[in-house]
Amino acid sequence: MNNELMVKYEAGGQEIQLTQSDVKNFLVTGDAEKVTDKEFKLFLELCKAQKLNPFLREAYLIKFGNDANIITSKDVFLKRARANESFRGFKAGIIVQSEKEIEKREGTFYLKGQENLVGGWASIYIKDWDVPFDHTVALTEFNKGTATWKNMPAIMIRKVALVQALREAFPDDLSQLYAAEEMGSDPSIEDTIVLENKDEFIGNCDRKKIFDLADGKAEVVKAVLSKYGYESTRNIKKDDFDGICEDITKLLSLSKTEEDEIIEDAEVVEEVEEEEDFLKGTPFEG
Repeated sequence: MNNELMVKYEAGGQEIQLTQSDVKNFLVTGDAEKVTDKEFKLFLELCKAQKLNPFLREAYLIKFGNDANIITSKDVFLKRARANESFRGFKAGIIVQSEKEIEKREGTFYLKGQENLVGGWASIYIKDWDVPFDHTVALTEFNKGTATWKNMPAIMIRKVALVQALREAFPDDLSQLYAAEEMGSDPSIEDTIVLENKDEFIGNCDRKKIFDLADGKAEVVKAVLSKYGYESTRNIKKDDFDGICEDITKLLSLSKTEEDEIIEDAEVVEEVEEEEDFLKGTPFEG
């Protein structure tokens, strides 16, 4: 490529040489052929200015349709904050509305179906500040209605609150850096969110085990997933996997009448049948 764009800089003690070809061939999620020279330039210069190592997936260039998005991993936000001598820790969680009150809750646990998730919050503790830097976000402003937001809204909105609070608290360290959850609902961005959080969720092998354990009964899978607040086997957290398997086994051990009553009461999730068919022809990864 003639007049190829290139930057050299140091990141994490390593010398990085990043070229336009590197980005196009290895670092673009989506349609690399549609990335413009201007978008390549912006990505290269941002990586250089912020000393990001995209080969460690600290930054992503996502191109879908006519829009390009530069995404930063959540780990970068936390690493930069911890490296700042003024940083004294953080707390983050969700905002839940019950019948009587609105509650700020640390973490991401809430009773789906009994409590209403309405937002996220974060508090950043800074040296010599009398009070922490507090930030809240509304779920309605970020929920895109996509599968990821439907299946793990608490995780998503908590992360939005945290990265926005860190960016506002430490603008010199985090200016112009944005997490995937803050961006649009393009499929490529959805894939990036799942990829970044892949260690939290079960893989295709465990998804297949769920259907095998249910003896191919999609209605049984639906009933148990509904109990845990999932609409499909995508994005099931590893922490819930054993419980889901145990409940499937228990449900199958009931009498036919009892099983039918539980299934009838469960929310119908049409995606489950499609997933079962898809997984039958999928190479599995643990």
